[in-house]
Amino acid sequence: RGVGTRSQTFELAKSKRITVASLPDAPHEERTRLKGPKEKVPYAASLFLDGNLLPGPPPLLLAYHKPKYVLSVMEDEKKYEYQNRKHLGQVLEPRFVKSGMHPVGRLDYDTTGLILFSLDGKLTQRLLHPRRGVEKEYVATVQGLVDEAVLARKLTDGVKTSEGVHKAKLIAVSPSDGPTAMDDDELEDLVGIDEGEEEDERQADYSGPYSDVRLVVSEGKYRMVRRILANCGHPVEELKRLRHGNIELGDLKVGEFREATEEEVEWAEKLMENK
Repeated sequence: RGVGTRSQTFELAKSKRITVASLPDAPHEERTRLKGPKEKVPYAASLFLDGNLLPGPPPLLLAYHKPKYVLSVMEDEKKYEYQNRKHLGQVLEPRFVKSGMHPVGRLDYDTTGLILFSLDGKLTQRLLHPRRGVEKEYVATVQGLVDEAVLARKLTDGVKTSEGVHKAKLIAVSPSDGPTAMDDDELEDLVGIDEGEEEDERQADYSGPYSDVRLVVSEGKYRMVRRILANCGHPVEELKRLRHGNIELGDLKVGEFREATEEEVEWAEKLMENK
């Protein structure tokens, strides 16, 4: 729980400095002293070190609102370290990093919105594998006025890209004021683009009109949403993920975390149970 290394916590338990209770506000007389490092305690139990409450166990899932220009990795490649690009390893609490929490897939460097952190590798695999069909919902600000019926048909039939043919489900189309202006923090963070970004994906000067397109996909290919919309004649200016499966971004502020709700955890556990 972020107290120390495995060997350090072993010594703490061995020295009998840890007590256990069912509730974090349990009085001293209701706390039981841990007999040693081999003694098992319930996962949700409250632990105390020298009478002081320790942080609770890491959650199964965390939701994070990723800002623009943050890499979806826990550390940057050494060849890019000189650029000082921001990454997820700088925002996740050290105790969660120690517990093995990791990002579920990735969002592009210039994409914002919901990204999940998982404590369980099996759950991560279930959330990402195309065979499971876990939906991901996005809103894209695109160039041009979109004919909703035409776009819906193209996405349903499948759009050919350099990575293959990809399908999506159109949710809604609405007029847009265009991409949001970058604030000072975003300008400071803008230190390069994703390696491998294709030249034809970079947007030339454009002044409108714009549309907002909400769509759902069940795959996670690299820059797939951007590619299929561009190949439908509507290059993407801005992209945001709103939902991953049953977990929604909601009103979570940019750069903030929240634990998955009880209902979201139940959904995730059922996903792990299904064969």
